[in-house]
Order: sequence, then structure tokens, then C-alpha cells
Amino acid sequence: MGDIRFYHRPWFYLIFPPILVVILYFFTAPQNADYRAYAWGIARNLAIYFTLLILWLAFFAQFVLPVHTFRDRQKIFNRLIAYLFGRHGPAIFIRNGQQVKGEGEEKKNGPGVLWLDSASAAVTRTATEIKQTIGPGVHFIDKGEFIAGTVDLHIQTHSINFKDNEDPFAEKAEDQPPEKIKDQNSEKLRQLQDRRKMVSALTRDGIEVIPNISITFRVNTGFPEEGEPGSRFGYRTGETREGKENEKKDKEAIFQAIIGQGVKIDLNALNESARKRLAWNELPLSLAIDVWREYAAKFTLDQFFNPTRIVQPPEEGDSQSAREETKPASGPEDYHKEGIAAILGEINSLLGKAIEWFEVKKDRNRPQKTEMPEETAPDAGKKKGPQTKTALQVINDMIKARLTQSEVDYLDDHGKRDSQEKKIESDEYKLLKSRGLIVQNVSISNLKLHPTVDEQLIKQWSANWLSNAKAESDQIDRKWSIVETIAREQALIKYAEALSREINALAEDKQPNVRDILKRLFIRTRALIRSGKHSDQLRRRMSLELQEIEDMIKWVEENGK
Repeated sequence: MGDIRFYHRPWFYLIFPPILVVILYFFTAPQNADYRAYAWGIARNLAIYFTLLILWLAFFAQFVLPVHTFRDRQKIFNRLIAYLFGRHGPAIFIRNGQQVKGEGEEKKNGPGVLWLDSASAAVTRTATEIKQTIGPGVHFIDKGEFIAGTVDLHIQTHSINFKDNEDPFAEKAEDQPPEKIKDQNSEKLRQLQDRRKMVSALTRDGIEVIPNISITFRVNTGFPEEGEPGSRFGYRTGETREGKENEKKDKEAIFQAIIGQGVKIDLNALNESARKRLAWNELPLSLAIDVWREYAAKFTLDQFFNPTRIVQPPEEGDSQSAREETKPASGPEDYHKEGIAAILGEINSLLGKAIEWFEVKKDRNRPQKTEMPEETAPDAGKKKGPQTKTALQVINDMIKARLTQSEVDYLDDHGKRDSQEKKIESDEYKLLKSRGLIVQNVSISNLKLHPTVDEQLIKQWSANWLSNAKAESDQIDRKWSIVETIAREQALIKYAEALSREINALAEDKQPNVRDILKRLFIRTRALIRSGKHSDQLRRRMSLELQEIEDMIKWVEENGK
């Protein structure tokens, strides 16, 4: 404030014009003029000047900022008057959590005004205490009140990534000659090494791995419902009791995020510059890196890429009990169904005789398809079995759980889950919650290894590629067999449904016997094949089966009883 010259201050432009006019008045007055009358005229004109000035300030104060109440307009007028005499405080616009201000604006000590956009929030302070937490909108601060910190309400994504053409294992810049350190490439190399140190971790077998780490988070504020006041980026306001409670919760989260900022210490430096303030949005990434190092040390490098870790699926309700709960009550229709079931039993026995007779007549070898063992056949009613994942997938799941859940599974030093399903509390989640932050997603990917390790892995892959290919081929065959079995079962279900509708229609027309039902089933099957409803290719391929069905129809007509 002291470096501003007096003729640049607002009060100078307010006082200098009237003084200049008064001087010109007296210099231009005639010698025999009545100076007392001149003085009263000057005083009257000055009063009119200052009165109009005050009125114009009061008028334009209505349009300076987007306010709606008379009290706020009065505060704007008071600050404009203070500005004229150099007693005003800071006037700062906060956009996306960043302060937009003039040079030295934050040092002004008088009453000021803060204008926050819809994605910003802040906390103010005095020299001795925290003053208030404010959200989007226009806010007036008192004398001696300053900004303690600001936050951005947008969803934040922080990451440490390495491009494909970057080698974090390159020669360190500090190992190079001093004259070369000043080179731009050496500066880039130093920055690359700094990023490497931030995310580097050692596996259980002592191999350094460098990942790309990305985390998405935000301040833990709520979103207003449709038609309610507030910011769509996450800040609720309202006049009702519930609205005020929601606003109080959001202010508490903003307060915790700003006031809870920590200090990080550079252990390589011993002076005061080693202590740096940890911004509110730097905490989640720091926690993710710490947890990444912790879990990386539990697995070997080979486990990172091989799906050998058995993970239990999420717990689900008892499907059997659910089916029992949804089972309809018995009624008259059930007796009708029981009668149809008895008829179908007789049909099965008659079909067995027909097939036996037909196989004796047609002595030929039919190609047999490989059936899956009973224990591996898919069953929609059974509970899903455990899944196999790589250690990297397990680490991703565990890091996300540590940052988003209060309790997580316990992994021992070898990366195995406790056999007694032991749970541990997540200190990282508690810390984030106490800081008013919520993590939405974490990603660990694109691991980089030292070139010598890469070369060794390539050689190992070259030696084992044939066995790996065979194993993958067997896995594909198993998956294909599962898909084939599921498709066969679905086809049988649809076929049985079509035949059951035929039997039901026949039972409604008259009291059928087993021979009529069996004949109707064969005729319906023949019609399904001939119609080509499912595919023309199926009809062409089943020409032999059509002939067999014709023979069965004749056999039923001649021998069925």
C-alpha cells in the first residue's frame, strides 16, 4: 500500500477537482466582488457535487454485483465509500477454486467482498480465529478478515503418468557433468526422475516397478435436488430446516478439506524449505501411492501378470430361499399340472421303447459329442464360484477399497486373504473422511520395468510360449464347451416349452391317450424342422432326422398302445 503514489489514490481524484475549481473561482473573480457571496456559492456547489456523488454511488451500487437484498446493496455502497478514501479491503473473484485478483489485493485490511463462481468454496479467517465457510455467490468480509483457503468443487483427477517414449530408468541428471545439467534435456531428465521416485515400489522379490497412477475424487458435498437452490457442482443451500442442515454438512466438508491441509517434508533437504504445505487436493494421490507401495511388496513380479490369485465373489442372497419365497401358492391349476406330469412319464417310457426298436432297425454309428462333467456344467441356480485374478488386479481392488470403504479384507505378507475372513479398518478412508474428501476411482496400470528385467521376461516368454499357447487353447476349449452346453440346455428348454403347449392344447380339446400325445409330439417336431423357423441351414442339415421322425410316426401308428 505504501508504494502507491498519492496522486494514484482514489481520494485524490475525489478531492482534487473541487479544490481546482475553488482556486479558479477566486482567480477569476473581479476585484470588487463580494467574496462572502462567492464563498457561499462555492460551498453550495460543493454540497451539490458531493450530494450527487453520493446519490450516483448509491444508484450504481445496485448493479455492481449480483445481489438481491437491500442489506447487501447497502454493504456494496459502504465498500464503495471506503474505496474512495482508501480504506477498503480485498475485492477478489474466485473461479474454479483459484483467486483472480490484482497485485497486493489480498494484503488490504479493510472491509472487502468475495465473489465465488458456482464451482468454488472458501474459508475466511482473522489474525486469531477461523471466521466463516462460504460457498458460491457474493460474500462480504469485515475488516481484518482474509481468505484462509479455497477449494474447487469440480471432480478432480490427479495422476502421475509416463509416456511410452519416456524411460524412467534413464541415467540420473545429478550424475552428469555440471555443464550438462543446465541443458534442457537434463532438466527433463531430472523431472522424470522425480516422478519415478514418487511412485516407485519394490515387489516381494526385490524388483522395482514404476506404474501410472490415477485417482478421481471430490469434496464430499451433496448435490441439490431438481428445483432446489444450490450449485450443480455440489453445494446445497435452502431456507427450510432440511436445506439448512444440508448446507451445514456441505460447509463442514469444505471446512475440513481446507483447514485439514497437512505439511510434507523433503527428507533430502535439511533447511526450512524442506517443509511444504500439502494442498487439500494432493492428499488422495499421496495416500494411493503409499497403499500401492504397501501392496506391491506382498507379491512377486511373476504374480503381477499371472492370474493365480483366487478371489471370492461378492456375497449374494440365498437363491434357493428366494425361489421359495417367490413360489406361487398351490391351487386348482397345480392338480392339472400333476396330471400332465404323469402323462409325460408314460410318454418317456414309450419313447424309450421306440428308440430301442429304431436303433435295432438302424444299425449305424452316430457321432457322439463330448459332454461336460456334471460338476462343471453351468447351473443358473448355483452360486458363482471364485474368480482368478492377477496380483495387479487384486492391488487395484484393494487400493480402491482402502480409499472408499471403512473395512477391507486383510492380506498377509504373501498377498493371501485371511482364511477366517478377517477384516481390518482402513485408516486412509478415515483420514479422507475427516478431511471432507471422497474418492471415486483409483487406477494402477502400465507397469514399467528396468530394461534388463524386460529382456529377461522376453527370453522367458520365448522359451515358454508353446506351453502357454497350449494352456490358452485348452482354456478357450473349456469356455467353448461351457457356451455350447448352455446353448444346448436353452434349446432343450425352448423345445420342451413348445411341446408342452402342444400337449396342453390337446388336453383342452379332449381326453387324450398316450398314443395320441406321442404322435402329436412327433408331428409337432417334424413341423418345427420343416418350417425353417430357426434357420434354413438347420432344416437342410436335419434331413436324416426328418426321415427318422417319419419312421417313428409310422411305428406309433402301427405299434403304439
